[in-house]
Amino acid sequence: MTLFLSGCATNLPQSTLYPAGDVADGQKDLFMLIFWIAAIIFIIVEVLLIYIIVRFRQKKGQEDYLPKPTHGNTMLEIGWTILPVLIVIGVTIPTLRGIAETYDPPAEFANTEAITVEVVGAQWWWEYRYLDANGDVDFVTANEMHIPTNTVVKLKLKSVDVIHSFSVPRLAGTRDVIPGRDNRMWFNATEEGIFMGQCKEFCGASHALMRTIVVAESHDNYTQWAANQRLGVANSYEQTAGWNLFQDKGCVGCHTIRGTTSMGDIGPDLTHFGSRYSIASNVLHKGEPSVNFVDFYNDLERDDNLENLKLWLENPPAVKPGSLMPDLGLTDSEITTLAEFLENLQ
Repeated sequence: MTLFLSGCATNLPQSTLYPAGDVADGQKDLFMLIFWIAAIIFIIVEVLLIYIIVRFRQKKGQEDYLPKPTHGNTMLEIGWTILPVLIVIGVTIPTLRGIAETYDPPAEFANTEAITVEVVGAQWWWEYRYLDANGDVDFVTANEMHIPTNTVVKLKLKSVDVIHSFSVPRLAGTRDVIPGRDNRMWFNATEEGIFMGQCKEFCGASHALMRTIVVAESHDNYTQWAANQRLGVANSYEQTAGWNLFQDKGCVGCHTIRGTTSMGDIGPDLTHFGSRYSIASNVLHKGEPSVNFVDFYNDLERDDNLENLKLWLENPPAVKPGSLMPDLGLTDSEITTLAEFLENLQ
């Protein structure tokens, strides 16, 4: 019963039955079409089965009775051959049309405002490169994609290592992210909110921990966010104890902090890390470790509590098995200094 009732939950962050964009809405319509066709077939078959069981059951006094054997029925056989073919055709046509419409926006969106984001999958995090009108990188962020509502978001998908799969169910379906091949998809958000997604293709030890969120916000808020992302951090950060520790521990070799001499490209861009909601590709949120997974995504807000960030810095592979970020052997005081430095990168 518990398992059955879990399917009725309305607060699950990756429910495909509560679309928040046109692509997801179209996919829900396709799902419901196929569901009702299957349901009608199921009901017809079960009714016929029950009728046959009752109508032709063995009655008292007929224990030795054998019904007259028959050999085929041409019209029935033609009927139950043609009908499934017609049903399959009826399902295939909208399915193929629906799949085609997930790659590029249909003509009805030709005059809709659009942005382009290059999505790069890596073990086990997501990089988002926002492109300008010329196709050049405007700014870069990681694990959290911000988009304006009622805007077409064109995604260019690529991988730097193995096959991943990008999916934000309430906005769109799934598209594979394949090394050596650029893939594409699009979506939009018709309402403001924070929508969860994750990798849907097994890609290694921490595949289940390769999560992301899409923050859909008003145009004004998005414009303000994007303007801040284009900026580097103030060079005064290089005068802090946190920056010195960031350098001494070799973090500059893997991470970029624009506005400083840290230009590593192995790990996520940390330029505005302090303004993000979560840590380590959304494995941890900024706040108390006790908040459970679903509650976190249903009531997501930034938190100045550093306990989870300290937990990550203490031993990254323990939080995300197989993580390329090593255990740096930091002391408690070094962890606090580095956490405060990172959180101040707004």
